[in-house]
Amino acid sequence: MTLQLQFTKQMPFHDLKVDYHFKENITAVMGASGSGKSTLFQCISGLKRIDSGTIQFGDTTFDDTSISLHLPTAERKIGYLFQNLALFPNMNVYDNISFGLKMNKAKRKDTSAISRQVRHISDYLQISHLLYSSVQKLSGGEKQRVAMARAMIINPHLLLLDEPFNGLDEDTRYICMDLVQNMAKDFELPVIFVTHYRFEAQKLTNEIIYLKDGHLEKEA
Repeated sequence: MTLQLQFTKQMPFHDLKVDYHFKENITAVMGASGSGKSTLFQCISGLKRIDSGTIQFGDTTFDDTSISLHLPTAERKIGYLFQNLALFPNMNVYDNISFGLKMNKAKRKDTSAISRQVRHISDYLQISHLLYSSVQKLSGGEKQRVAMARAMIINPHLLLLDEPFNGLDEDTRYICMDLVQNMAKDFELPVIFVTHYRFEAQKLTNEIIYLKDGHLEKEA
């Protein structure tokens, strides 16, 4: 599936004017701080409304301002790993991972199915032994995997990762980079990730695009 963006979004210092088709399985987005990378993700995920234009993923239209169409975030089937991970400190690992499913009215009562899904993704990410631990006691790499599990638990059609390796030590960084690469392959899942580091982009993909002055430009 391809993600097609053709929209504008007003920002404090410059507008986003995006016209780009994502086709690769993994794409890296680079750009200076404040260039709008997080805003771009928020528009794709539906957390922010675009001002004009369209966002299309495969055969599904997420946004089309010409007909006042805005698909809610919950209906877009997008996994989103936030830059600060946004784990709930008052919940254990299991509750953090299962949060999205429990918020789904159609699924919240099926506790056995939720448990199976949590077990499946936690086994894949090798964090099953942490399910009933406090997230406040986890290492950086463990927190990263929990946040990834929470993003993956909804069986997303697209995965957005906002600086997913930020703050990790060198060894953990490479482990998590391999993990993202494997997930994209094993789940046949398109991944778009933001990074400030060229070596991360070059390790994971051949498609590196830059957000500059509100425009997405592919590396020559």
